[in-house]
Amino acid sequence: MEWKIEKHQIRYEEDGKVLAEITFPYYKAEEKVYEFDHTFVDPSLRGQGIAGALVEKAIAEVRAEDGKILPTCPYVKEWFARHKEEEGILYREH
Repeated sequence: MEWKIEKHQIRYEEDGKVLAEITFPYYKAEEKVYEFDHTFVDPSLRGQGIAGALVEKAIAEVRAEDGKILPTCPYVKEWFARHKEEEGILYREH
């Protein structure tokens, strides 16, 4: 799969159609906090670990910016619940 990585979005397309994506706009730009607010995988690609791969790639992007993550997407919340080793990157309100 060839991922298109842009600011605040990672996606996979075929013939101009988005088949998988994750979006992570700023929640608090001044603190480099990104809101993981949307994850989508087309039904034809589900069950192959693509959503998890999207989360991992987005985490790598945030980590490269020395940022933090506020997960609001239900899938991302579930992903972090299963991957306790990544909790250090989560944003905690002060």
